[in-house]
Amino acid sequence: MATVIVVKKTHEIDAGLWQKIVSGFNESFGLNVNVDGLKNGWYISNPWGYAYHAMAMDENDELMAYNVFTPARYDNGLNVVVSGSTFVRPQYRKQVMLFAQLIKALRQRCSDDGFDLEVGVPNHNSIKLSKTLGKSMPAIVDSCWKFLCQLHVKSNRLLSRLFNPHERDRALSISTDETFYSTRFSNKEYITVNDDHFKFVYRLCDEEEKRVAYLMDFREGDKKSYRALTHAIHHIVKSTTVDAVLYVGFMHFKQALMMKAPKKMAPKRLPLTCYILNKDNKSLQVDVSNPDNWNFSLMSFDVR
Repeated sequence: MATVIVVKKTHEIDAGLWQKIVSGFNESFGLNVNVDGLKNGWYISNPWGYAYHAMAMDENDELMAYNVFTPARYDNGLNVVVSGSTFVRPQYRKQVMLFAQLIKALRQRCSDDGFDLEVGVPNHNSIKLSKTLGKSMPAIVDSCWKFLCQLHVKSNRLLSRLFNPHERDRALSISTDETFYSTRFSNKEYITVNDDHFKFVYRLCDEEEKRVAYLMDFREGDKKSYRALTHAIHHIVKSTTVDAVLYVGFMHFKQALMMKAPKKMAPKRLPLTCYILNKDNKSLQVDVSNPDNWNFSLMSFDVR
């Protein structure tokens, strides 16, 4: 069976091919997205305004497999692409080299276009929250628990007035300038709050009959801080009705408000992978090998 690998930018894909992509996406992930929702979401929510799409086509011009590299600008002038939205349609999954062919073509194209690094989060479509959120509790227990949570948040707000550590700079951190915020969180489903000296972004989602607030980012000035974290969660708890507030990512400072989910209760692991596109950048090869150099969170890839 002949296979042709095609790489196109978002705006170069015609309507017919978009329909094939959406059909394959829904078939593979059990979703019901439409063309506008897919192509006008994560793929253009970056300073470039487009992503790189790799498609494997058979001799009948049917879509076999698909993968996307979405650009992101990191500190220190690094141009990064984030790998995601990967699928191989069921009838083609015996062709084990399809994904490798897509990745090879994308890496070559993005390397030629001056990108330095590729990052990815395999299995990111498998965030399961049932164990984390637990079963429903009796009304009296639920009311007491919510009261204790509100008291915990207020206590931490007071504590943060006395003890307010900030995040430490990391070599590999996404640039969070105004261009980033206006593109990454342009979707109306993201709620951005500018309040006094604080700025934070969150999104409300229904997960297995639970209402969850995903905290995407929180800042005091231009850095994450304990005080900004308490301010953001206090706002979410006070202004919305949620069962849980989740932050997925590194939090490079000490805090007493949020707890790390135990391994047995945590959603499926989200391993961070990387591949250096710019082989001439010797310092980058050193930086990526040290986990402490990474500042990576949910806002850095295409989930929630």
